[in-house]
Amino acid sequence: MKCRLCLWLCTWFCPDVSPAWDVFWEQADRWDRGHSNEYALFSKISGEARERLDAATAIWPTDPDAAFRIYLDLADGGVAWAMETVACQYVQGTHVAQDFEQAAVYYRRAIEAGSWIATVRYAQLMAKLGHFDICQKTLEDGVQAGFIPAFYWLAWFRYRQSKNRRTCREIKPLLERATAAGHPAAALLLAQMRLGGKFGLRETPQGFREMAQIGGQVVSLTDSRQIPAAAA
Repeated sequence: MKCRLCLWLCTWFCPDVSPAWDVFWEQADRWDRGHSNEYALFSKISGEARERLDAATAIWPTDPDAAFRIYLDLADGGVAWAMETVACQYVQGTHVAQDFEQAAVYYRRAIEAGSWIATVRYAQLMAKLGHFDICQKTLEDGVQAGFIPAFYWLAWFRYRQSKNRRTCREIKPLLERATAAGHPAAALLLAQMRLGGKFGLRETPQGFREMAQIGGQVVSLTDSRQIPAAAA
């Protein structure tokens, strides 16, 4: 019984350590991508560029090095979707040597070419490298343009730098806007802040209810993926 209780509590309140939340964070990442213009940029690729892109996608599982070279060539040829993809590969360093400088170059090019998801990814990279001023300015541009994922990420990185009540009050409208739009991670952070008393004791019960609701959603997602209880 104690183990089941620990699992229940961890599912509710430990999104950063419980593997049961992995599905939630995957969903949040898909939400960001789904509410960007990534598919629109992909759909614009046509002609010879599309044929080469399809060929690279087909060989990626068996020959990622060759596929990456095609993506890189397409990126250098002005394909915005390929620019963001190349930048991601330079960040991950799985199929190409990790190179944050090159990643930043291709993220900036992707942003200039109109990729909104690159805005978030570039900001994340800048934060990783300690350039919080660039991170914040990049996300502020996204907020000004009404790009909802930027609302959440700007709030998150400001919260990461300072968790005092003043900062929490300042970023609350960002989280409320993103939550209203359906951003799952924004709803989680807002609930955690309410539960932690960041907006006063009056909002603590609301935070508890929201965390309970989100925790229930996570359990449902976990069940749908058939993740063993022992792993969760």
